Amino acid sequence: MIIRALDSDGDFMFGKGKQDYYSENAAIAENIRTRLLSFVGDCFFDLDAGVDWFTLLGYPSTAEEIQLSCRAVIANSAGVVNVNDLSVTADKDARTAFVNYNVDTIYSTNYNGAVEVTNA
Repeated sequence: MIIRALDSDGDFMFGKGKQDYYSENAAIAENIRTRLLSFVGDCFFDLDAGVDWFTLLGYPSTAEEIQLSCRAVIANSAGVVNVNDLSVTADKDARTAFVNYNVDTIYSTNYNGAVEVTNA
C-alpha cells in the first residue's frame, strides 16, 4: 500500500519525490488518520464517510457511541485486519478528542497509532 503523505495541516506534501509518499504501516496509519479526521457529510463522493464529530462532540452522547464510531472507521480502513484496542478521550467543552489505537495490519501485528481531533 502506498499513499501520499500529508503535512500537519492535512495538505498533500510535494517537492521531495518518493519521500512524499508513505508505504506499508505508515500508509495505513495515514489513511486511518485521514478517515478519522473526516466529517460525515463533508466528502462529496461519499457522504457517509468519516465520523459524525459535530453530533458526537456537540450533543449528549456517550463515550461508547464515540468509541464505536471510531472503531468502525478504523476497522473499515484499507489494510486493517483487526482492531485490538481503542481508547478515545473526548473533551466536549473544548470539542476535541484524542484517539489511541492498536491494530493488526496486513504488514504486522500490534501497530499503535494516535490521532488528535480538534476544532470539531
